[in-house]
Amino acid sequence: MLMQINETAAAAAPTRLDRRQFGLPTEFYNIPPEVLFNGTIGNAALWHEALTNDARVNGSTVNQIFYRTVAYLQKAENGSNHALAGIKSAVSYIGQGLGFLHLYPGQFDQPQAAVPAETIVRISPTPRQTIQSFGASGAWWPNYLKDFPPAQQKNLSSLLFSKDWLQLSGYRYNLGASGDNDSQAVVTPGRGVESFMLSDGSYDWLRDKSGVYYLNAAQDAGVTSIAAFVNAMPAALTAEKKPCGTTLVAETIPAFVTYMTEVLAHFSRQNIRIDYISPMNEPKNNFPACNQEGMAVQTTDRAAVYDHLRAALQTSTTRDIKIMGDETSQIASQALVEYETWLPAVLATKSIDAISVHMYDFPDDALLIGYRQLVANLSLPGPPPPIKMTEVSTFTTARGIHAPWGKTGPKIFGPEYDPSIHSALDMARMIWQWLTLVNAESWDWWTAVSNKMPCSPTLVPGCATKFDNTTPSSFNDGLLYIDPQYATTKDYNFYFTKRFWVFKHFTNFLRPGAVRFDIPNGLLPYGTVAVAAKNTDGVYSAVFINRNVTEQVITMELPGGSGGGGGGGGGKIVKAVQTTDLFDFETIVPLPVVAPDGTFKIELPAKGVLSLQFRVGAPVSTRKRAVDAWRSKIRRFFVERNEDGVP
Repeated sequence: MLMQINETAAAAAPTRLDRRQFGLPTEFYNIPPEVLFNGTIGNAALWHEALTNDARVNGSTVNQIFYRTVAYLQKAENGSNHALAGIKSAVSYIGQGLGFLHLYPGQFDQPQAAVPAETIVRISPTPRQTIQSFGASGAWWPNYLKDFPPAQQKNLSSLLFSKDWLQLSGYRYNLGASGDNDSQAVVTPGRGVESFMLSDGSYDWLRDKSGVYYLNAAQDAGVTSIAAFVNAMPAALTAEKKPCGTTLVAETIPAFVTYMTEVLAHFSRQNIRIDYISPMNEPKNNFPACNQEGMAVQTTDRAAVYDHLRAALQTSTTRDIKIMGDETSQIASQALVEYETWLPAVLATKSIDAISVHMYDFPDDALLIGYRQLVANLSLPGPPPPIKMTEVSTFTTARGIHAPWGKTGPKIFGPEYDPSIHSALDMARMIWQWLTLVNAESWDWWTAVSNKMPCSPTLVPGCATKFDNTTPSSFNDGLLYIDPQYATTKDYNFYFTKRFWVFKHFTNFLRPGAVRFDIPNGLLPYGTVAVAAKNTDGVYSAVFINRNVTEQVITMELPGGSGGGGGGGGGKIVKAVQTTDLFDFETIVPLPVVAPDGTFKIELPAKGVLSLQFRVGAPVSTRKRAVDAWRSKIRRFFVERNEDGVP
């Protein structure tokens, strides 16, 4: 069914349901559907309807048809720049079908504080998900770094993994497919990753030295979540004998699984820890032009891959390695219409431990809420598996009228080089989306290091810091960049982006095992969002993202403050850091002072990210009552002993 409505609510309002019971934004409570239908119908409107689907519906035919229809409209809308010109009649029919429920908002926008200066920002007491990792992949830059001096190779390990720098807690190792005698090689230099399997089916464990070097570096630095992911099976196992442009067929699944388990067993013998294996990556696209490794996997074959892999791991020395998938690249046109064909099956056989997904259609907030709901629906009768967002990059910057919230949709994918705070704020809000709307446990950037700079900073001084949207070969795909002409210029430096510094707010302050708590958007100024978590050492962290061009002053109350019923202060801010157009992870001094009631004021920098760390003790009045109680017990103890004649 599309909707199950509480009978009591329906009886109370037979002709018009109150949208507030469904948690829809305040501004849409009293907007009649006919008004909404007169204008452009945003994709978020459709996904809000998906959100109201009853969570108990599991695989219902009507439910899935609805998701498919919405996904189609989402794709059509994005493809026509939100015009929907070619499918107005389809939208009209759906609007008539759903409009009688009066539950059809025009778009999804986060609620914001009406008067921020008079609003106290509080952290919700309800714990959400446990954070596992923030990471990046080791594709394809190790192929470039093998040409760098050893000292610079080591320096990069420090930049990515050490506590003084980015301190990634997640790392994705690319298990390559390119053999020694392929019928066709990957045409883009550096994007072919050496497979350990040779053309005769034997193994050469000395291949992919640079990739394994950084895999070891991640483990040695204490990275807690290491995944091996596969873009394609080894060329030796394919009929075409090439690492790209192929499609997995059922007959080759056992051999493919044997290859993966052999590699994992080898790593285990070398004391290299792999926590997750992901046997396919963006399985909708086999990259037929061979600009990178790629293998298509039909939706009807995906469950078989996971089932075979689970069975193989159980009988090897790698039984503790977990499985995740299916790394599909888009939410609307792929995940939301394909999950039903494989996810319930692998959950039933317990062949998958986590969902991993990419976001290259750059979904808006409501679409992601719909995605989370669909995963919950398909997981019943059990709980949904953890969700990991494992890849995103290559988006054009949200400059202009959409800047407070950022642009969404597939059309923002494309060439651009923007190392500035604008691109970093786009990334930060994407992290916020997945942590707060999807409750994802992990979030990974695509590639840690890129050579897709528009020019050589050696030959064109200053180009590393300049915005460029005219060079078709430049992309926002790296946290760090290297000179694309390093072989000629001998420039082995690493060039930083603001994405690196903004990502450091999350990688440093939200460590593995941290428990996330909500900071409701309704308490924050327009254009700002925030993430809060309590780390395993008891220290809280809060990351504020302000996309406005002006500073925003907020008053925040620490957990346990008097406004929340705690009876007093007892907290202390121990660190404050900001990243803006002018500052890179700059420590703020002096630190804000917490008042006796547990509140303090702080200014969120314009176009910036600010992070706080603070400790929360028992409120003063609570501590005093506890001390008084112990003193009373001690006095009673000695009085009773004296009354009994004990000296």
